[in-house]
Amino acid sequence: MRFRRFVRARLHRQLFMWLGITILFTGMVVSGVVSALRPDASSMESDVMRIQRFVGERFQRVWEEPAERHDLAQEIAKAFEVDLTLRDAAQKPVEQIGPGCDKPEFTVPILRGKTTLGALSVCIDKRRRVPGLTFVLAIAAACLSLWGASGALARKLVRPLSDLIRVTREIGSGNLVSRVRLGRHHMGEVGVLADAVNDMARRIERQLNDQRELLAAVSHEIRSPLARLRVLTELLRGTADSVTLDKVEREIIEVDDLIGKLLANSRLDFGTLTLQTLEPGMLVARAIERAGVDPSVLRNDAPNLHIKGDPTLLDRALCNLLENAQKHGAGVESVQLSLIDGKLRITVFDRGPGFPKESLGRVFDAFYRGDGSSSLGLGLALVERIARAHAGRAWAENRPDGGASVHFEMPAEP
Repeated sequence: MRFRRFVRARLHRQLFMWLGITILFTGMVVSGVVSALRPDASSMESDVMRIQRFVGERFQRVWEEPAERHDLAQEIAKAFEVDLTLRDAAQKPVEQIGPGCDKPEFTVPILRGKTTLGALSVCIDKRRRVPGLTFVLAIAAACLSLWGASGALARKLVRPLSDLIRVTREIGSGNLVSRVRLGRHHMGEVGVLADAVNDMARRIERQLNDQRELLAAVSHEIRSPLARLRVLTELLRGTADSVTLDKVEREIIEVDDLIGKLLANSRLDFGTLTLQTLEPGMLVARAIERAGVDPSVLRNDAPNLHIKGDPTLLDRALCNLLENAQKHGAGVESVQLSLIDGKLRITVFDRGPGFPKESLGRVFDAFYRGDGSSSLGLGLALVERIARAHAGRAWAENRPDGGASVHFEMPAEP
């Protein structure tokens, strides 16, 4: 589990961790090499013994000459930068160079044959000592410094990629005006990738704008002759077969309704919502009136409620709900408005047999009817998209006593 989390971590964290592991491994290798090249204890001990014999022989030669003995002690103290204390055989100090110390580092006996003339105590300044712990701490400090620098380097390397990820996510969510601006980081392969992403976003934005303009133009061009056909139909009612004219008018209304649905679907695709503060009771009442349904079917249990939404799209959703109940549910039985957990819920009850169980989960699919047959209308699929565009949801249920209920829910104004 931890390994999977590490793999899923962001790239700069992975770089930071891998560089840290590399530095730690390098420090261990350096310590091992230093330890391998360092002289062993026996060699150092033999060197110390030779130095002690050399110093002892020189002091035993001048032991009875105080002036020469003093000069020799000063020469050794200056050469090795240590403090010296000379003691006679009775352990009384006879010469001292420097302040000395209570616990000398080592003592060199001064012998002449088997006779002990005295002893030389050597003291090393604590500031000049370099114990093993100090060496380890120095290596650790160097590793930490390099690790911190590697973190800054990893962040610098990954920052352009983070900007690219942010922009691509914004483009994917529909914000096509977002662009990658790397500034001084705009170099090498990352710069080429940023230019490619920006060019892709510009092309997509231009194509979608062209599609939007084309759809609006085509819709306008289609609706103009439709309007003229409806006028001509009314003019011909007195002279032509009224049944045929009624059929022509129904077809015209069907085409006009389909165009309205396509326009609404296009607005959802491009995310062009115009939000206004609305009173849902008035919206539903107008939709019921335009659908030719008896106004008495409306039950408003939240009369003082307000919502914020796009009036055109919400009107289209309500029309589709009522149309579905009329065409596929044997008519509208009732329309209920209620406030549940801070959300407006609009429910349309029909008088039909309900949705087949096998198709209940597909009633909001595009080009699908509740009875399982195909349809050219967007129907309830558009209702669900409008609900999601308003941070809400839509769902359908079969009632135990017969009939179906389709629900449209969205947040209410506080």
